[in-house]
Amino acid sequence: MGGRHRRVRPALATLPALVLLATGCTSPPAAPQPSPEPVPTTRPGTVARAEVGDRLTMTAAVDRIITDTAFVVRDEDLTGGILLVLTTGPSAPAAPQLVTVRGTVIRFSHGALSARYRLGSPEPYRAFEGGRALVAQDLKVWQ
Repeated sequence: MGGRHRRVRPALATLPALVLLATGCTSPPAAPQPSPEPVPTTRPGTVARAEVGDRLTMTAAVDRIITDTAFVVRDEDLTGGILLVLTTGPSAPAAPQLVTVRGTVIRFSHGALSARYRLGSPEPYRAFEGGRALVAQDLKVWQ
């Protein structure tokens, strides 16, 4: 009888560990974790979020040249896909060059800006009237 008790006691000592392992493996699945907060598709600082007076740096392809001081860039992140850029610096790049423009967002008014930027006829600017435009302080053309 003494030999039998020596074998049973070690087996009983491992029983709690086996119960813990078995119940841990068969417990109900954990509740699903909430998904992280949605990430906005438009990062702060982009044209879609920019207010008049904000400083902005953007890279986009030149869509068309209106004058030596005004050109239109195209990018899918832009409201309506296009944005008017005004510059007093060297002549505008050619389409379809890629440019990086650092500047200030303004409310476009042909009448108020025509003389300063030598805009010419108001016809090419009708789609931009009253909307946002970017006045470039720095313009880099990528080759």
